[in-house]
Amino acid sequence: MPLRPVCIHAIEQTECSVLRFDREDKLMRKRTEDQPNVTDQSDPERSGSGPSSIDQRVIDQSDKGLKGNPARVARTRGRIFAAVISCLDDLGYAECSINRVQTRAGVSRGALTHHFPSREEMMVKTLEHLLAPVRGPSRPGEEANLLSQAKGSNLQEELHRLWARVINTREGRALMEILVASRTDAALSARISPSLWAYNDEFNRNIAHIYQATSGQPEQLSLLWSICRSFMRGLHTQAPYERDPEIITKMVDLFGQIMAPHLSARAQETLGQQEGHNEEPL
Repeated sequence: MPLRPVCIHAIEQTECSVLRFDREDKLMRKRTEDQPNVTDQSDPERSGSGPSSIDQRVIDQSDKGLKGNPARVARTRGRIFAAVISCLDDLGYAECSINRVQTRAGVSRGALTHHFPSREEMMVKTLEHLLAPVRGPSRPGEEANLLSQAKGSNLQEELHRLWARVINTREGRALMEILVASRTDAALSARISPSLWAYNDEFNRNIAHIYQATSGQPEQLSLLWSICRSFMRGLHTQAPYERDPEIITKMVDLFGQIMAPHLSARAQETLGQQEGHNEEPL
């Protein structure tokens, strides 16, 4: 019995829909393959423990309203920064990919790119985030900054604290990863240089609220602290050479003795109420 025209039309529509769906599916797969930052779920090493499609939809729903909720925005941004820092410290700059940061932070791709449109932007903002708390007080007694001198401590003790609590930390090592990468990455170097220069200028102004050069020459203070900061960061590259980790401790002791005649802390009354903080400059 021949098919009626209505049935033939329905069959043709169905076949067209199937063909169109097949073309769209192939196009979507090609686009996914062309995007290096899209996690391939068939590759366990790259996908890791990333969210499934169902989990991702839940994350996407939870990210709605980010723009209207400052507290949520701050929390999400903080989680991303923490993920970037841990990736840099554990895996190094080259392996700190968008996918790995997204997985560690537990956020959607949309939320991550909302804060950081590119990997380069993510690294620049992470560097600024790492430097922000250690710029020094902009005026004597300011409490909004982590740079301080512990009450009653000498320069050697301050340098040991600098190494243990700031430089030789996840944050300090993450910063080193970005700095080393920028040596051969011209685009990254161009992006972070203004932030580094601004930080250095601000630090050199602010350190005068805590220390002074014994020579009485203000311009020497910034030079002396630049020497201190260079030495302390350099311990990262010296440590692998040493069989005995105590050598680092001895180096800090001796360096403190060398620098002590040239630097002195300002009177405690000029420091205001900063003694509750315990950090130093990176």
